[in-house]
Amino acid sequence: MTITFSVLTFASVTSFSIASIASIALAVPAFAQVSDSQRAGARDLFKAGDQLQRSGQFADALDKFQRAQQVFPAPTNVLRIAECDAALGRLVESAEAYREVLRTPLPAGAPPAFQAAVDQAKAELSQVDPRVPKLTVVVLPAGVQGPEMQIDGQSVPAALIGEPMPLDPGVHKLAVIAPGYASTEQSVELKEHDAKSVNVALNAIPGVTYAPGTTPVAPAPPAASGDTPPPPPALQSPDLGPPPRRSSAGLLFGAHLGFEGVSGTVPTPDQGFVSPSSVGAGGVAFGLDGGFRFAREFYLGLTLNRANFTSSNPSQLINGVTASSSNTTLLALVGAFIANADKVSFYADLSLGNRWYDVRETITNNKGPHQQYNAGEIALGLGIWIPAGRSFRFLPKITFGFDSFSDSGSPAGTTSTTSDSSQNKIATFTTLSLVGLYNLDF
Repeated sequence: MTITFSVLTFASVTSFSIASIASIALAVPAFAQVSDSQRAGARDLFKAGDQLQRSGQFADALDKFQRAQQVFPAPTNVLRIAECDAALGRLVESAEAYREVLRTPLPAGAPPAFQAAVDQAKAELSQVDPRVPKLTVVVLPAGVQGPEMQIDGQSVPAALIGEPMPLDPGVHKLAVIAPGYASTEQSVELKEHDAKSVNVALNAIPGVTYAPGTTPVAPAPPAASGDTPPPPPALQSPDLGPPPRRSSAGLLFGAHLGFEGVSGTVPTPDQGFVSPSSVGAGGVAFGLDGGFRFAREFYLGLTLNRANFTSSNPSQLINGVTASSSNTTLLALVGAFIANADKVSFYADLSLGNRWYDVRETITNNKGPHQQYNAGEIALGLGIWIPAGRSFRFLPKITFGFDSFSDSGSPAGTTSTTSDSSQNKIATFTTLSLVGLYNLDF
């Protein structure tokens, strides 16, 4: 994250640095009473910070400028501190440092570099200040007595509840507690220029009564005669809520829709083995899915897939075939690994099944031979597991299925080529699909 300068660009830092370093050496005693050795040390620290800042090492540069300021307070040091804070995303600290430069009184005879630092701070503050995000925390129900608030583990005055608070960009942890109520904690993400309002709903603790100015006390059971009264209850500790729940098992069922294509060679009743483009190389695929997730990351289920293909290259047809089409049906057992079932994560599967491949041909406008082939299939699938609430899961995936077909089962009377009729050849079915699943966690 970098800061944009309107008066002095970062490229002008070099010339400004020379003047600033010189100003530290020549500053009048009225501005800061330091020894010559301290003045020289501050000058060296500023020079080292200047080199680090120009090379993009903002954290190290910030340390040098802060040390220089401790040795020899000067607006040139604070200006550089503000610039490094802004570059590191510490916008609140940066804006306050710029304001410190503007508040610094310059004595008569102060070096010109000091006045230049004030002018530059005014220009850069006008750019940094609008970037600072602000958060307004509203506690519900209204009228809660004595609320206490923490942001990122640091206590915040109750007077700021309901008022816009400047915070640095990033994720902040917000906790609120009040007498007679269980505390609550939540995370809020702020980006530059944000102005967010967050409602924090407190839940009353059953059986606890509270009056303004007193400590909440739960009703104690009546003491038996002669018994010592029970001690007062301990103060309510902050309730951060249960940890996020990770489901270990679940039942999933749903459907998928996508596109399936075939490559390699496929059998036909009258043409032998041919390119898939002769009988249909791709089409819409759809089907059903269902199974059981166990041990958090593993899934075992079934998939049923159907795809219809139509010939897209009839010029390749032979043996009097004038038109052809095909379709395929797959039933497979799927075993899968899900990296994290509760978050967006990597998905991979291996499936074993049986594929039925139907081919129909037309010879000179007459209904031609029709043949169904089947083959065992092994397939690999890769995808992204996307949870949507507790009830739905989405899975965009790609699957590669490998089948070995034989055309030896062609109907009698067909003219499949003898060179291919007793051979097995490989066809690859590739499916791009979006799977939608309904999820029932156990």
